[in-house]
Amino acid sequence: MRRAFDLLKLLADGTEHAGEDLAAELGVTRAAVWNHVSRLRAEGVDIDADGSHGYVLRGGYDALEAAQISAQLAALGCARYNRIETIEVTDSTNERLLQEQAAGDVHGRVLFAEYQNAGRGRRGDRWMSPPGSGLCFSLAWRFDAPPTTFSALSLVVGVALVESLQPLGIRDALLKWPNDIVRGAGKMAGILIEMRSELSGPSTTVIGVGLNVSLSTHARELIDRPSDDFLSAGGSPLSRNVLAASLLAGLATALDTFAREGFAPFRDRWHALDALAARKVTLELGPRTVVGVARGVDEHGALIIEHDGQRERFMSGHLLLE
Repeated sequence: MRRAFDLLKLLADGTEHAGEDLAAELGVTRAAVWNHVSRLRAEGVDIDADGSHGYVLRGGYDALEAAQISAQLAALGCARYNRIETIEVTDSTNERLLQEQAAGDVHGRVLFAEYQNAGRGRRGDRWMSPPGSGLCFSLAWRFDAPPTTFSALSLVVGVALVESLQPLGIRDALLKWPNDIVRGAGKMAGILIEMRSELSGPSTTVIGVGLNVSLSTHARELIDRPSDDFLSAGGSPLSRNVLAASLLAGLATALDTFAREGFAPFRDRWHALDALAARKVTLELGPRTVVGVARGVDEHGALIIEHDGQRERFMSGHLLLE
């Protein structure tokens, strides 16, 4: 997959390139070029391939660059991150930061990847994002004194992301408890919170985010559930580096507030974005299944479901919409 990125860079301008020229640039055979194209297309990258005319990458390729993201953050007045790195291929950005945490302090560290071969979502689901089509990143954040409402962290991250997207043209994105950003029936982004820390004292958390920016028709077909993306939802056409910086700036502000004040400043904001409000839902809890009506979240971020004449709170479970 790494060599396929060399091909992506040659096709980045979105214009037609002859297979012979690409082969010469890469120092490989035309058959090898075709193999790389086939691999990328299998991952959902929109490349038109015509044996007689050449190859065209629809929409071009806007590579992620750490220097550009850092410059944009500086322009936004955000100096809360210690190190930003962009890489082409990794297993999982969350897993990489969790491993680095074992060797030292990773607070303020951000890792972006163009492609994850073991990217994961909640419940171990695979997060699919074709190279160049989205933003997949993880950030590490240390809470010296975790708030008592620490369980609501994924909801706070969701609020921060949606509110950061609003000035960029996304007006109707909502939050689906506990960690999805949706628009209509389509999922636009997901959040995965993981940590490996002591039971007491400071806690370093790794926050993983996957946001669809521009999915090809083929990529949508490969994803096994309804999906949406930033550009289709009316987002401003801008560099992924600018978008990345906007999200990071919003997250830094929200995480600082959460560390000081807990979930309280975010609860009403979350309810204003609640995609489940007053909707019938099914929550699967191992052998138990609860069917009822969603009634928002409590002060700790637990989902409230009204069923069988009572209101019950849940901190976890697999949620289905009726």
